[in-house]
Order: sequence, then C-alpha cells, then structure tokens
Amino acid sequence: MKILVTGGGSEEPIDNVRAVCNFSTGRTSAFLSDLFCEKGNEVTEIVSEKGVKPVKANFITYKTFSQLADILQKECESKKYDAVVHAAAVSDYSPYCIVVDGKEYPVGSFSKVPAGTELTIKMKKNPKLVESIKKWSGTKTSVIAFKLTSNADEDERKTAVNKIFSSNEDKSFVPDFVVSNDLSEITNEKHPCVIYSNIMEAVARVDTLSELGNKLLELV
Repeated sequence: MKILVTGGGSEEPIDNVRAVCNFSTGRTSAFLSDLFCEKGNEVTEIVSEKGVKPVKANFITYKTFSQLADILQKECESKKYDAVVHAAAVSDYSPYCIVVDGKEYPVGSFSKVPAGTELTIKMKKNPKLVESIKKWSGTKTSVIAFKLTSNADEDERKTAVNKIFSSNEDKSFVPDFVVSNDLSEITNEKHPCVIYSNIMEAVARVDTLSELGNKLLELV
C-alpha cells in the first residue's frame, strides 16, 4: 500500500523568537511510519521540523499550520494514497494580532515584540484538516484520525471521538477510523488505544504502538 502519515506538532509564530506550540514529539507517527515500511508499504510522513523523524520512511517537514495544510493538500491531490494516517497535533488557533500596552500590531510587525507592561495575543481559529482529507484524496482513500485526550473518562473520550465523526454532514468525507488515546495512560512501554469505526463501534483495543500499527494495516 501507499500510505501518508502526518506527525509532530505545529508552531504558530508570534514573532521571530516566540511561538505558540504544543508538546507533541512526533514519536508515535515516526514509529508507525517505520513499522508500515517494515511491512512492505511505501510510506511518506509529513512531520514537524522539531518532531522525531522516521528512519525508514520518506519525510517532508513543516513548521506552521498553513505549511502543513499546503503540503497535505498537495500530497493528497497529486498522489494516489491508499491510506492517510493523520496523527499530527495541529494547532487549533493561530495568532493574528498582538496588543502591547493597548496598541494593536499585526503578527509579523516586529522581529521581536517590544517590552511592555502588558501583552495580549489575539488568535483566529484554524479549520480542521481532517475534514478536508477525503475531499483532497478521494473518498476511496482510507483515513485514520487520532484524538488525544488528557485525564478523560471513557464517556468523555467517546464524546471527543464522536465529534470528529460528526464534523461533516456528508458522511463520505469523515474519517473511516479514529484512534482514541489518553495522555494519562501513555508510558515508555505502553500506549493504550481504542480504535473506533465511523459508526462509533470500538473495533479494536491495543496496548502498544506495535499492536496499533499492525491493527491499522489490517483495517485498511
């Protein structure tokens, strides 16, 4: 199969030295990319500049949400992928304006935001990339999304997963599967996950990334 993977976390710059970011390392996506390669698949990963890189898979780097969106769209539209595993931690918001001591400046106005007594950052909501993947790649492409929660109970995790499946009224454009995992349960040895189908059926429960990768290959 031909598989596209996204991984790592995006950074949204405030100026040339500061950014809004998350703590994603890209370890999961790099592991899955290499495991897919070991199983004989052709794999490309779109990974953040600071994320863990795959050893066996080809990779393209990105930094910001807009860069990730552009690369993902180009890859999906120009190449025939059998599956897209969207594991990147994508920024929900991007800064567009900074307010220093009550005066507004567009992001990018300064190489470094000047010192002041008060700083406010205004942010705009980014679109959900997972909602566009099948529009770019075609509905025959299998799409797997990830939903990471933190200290959530089972009902909260299922609600978060269902929100992804309910994001588009046209069900042909929603992901085929969502991998639910919670930060509180992840260790160096264990990575418990539940894989849900788009009818909210728990089709698999796994304890490690190896088990997850093999099960995803089986499902797609």
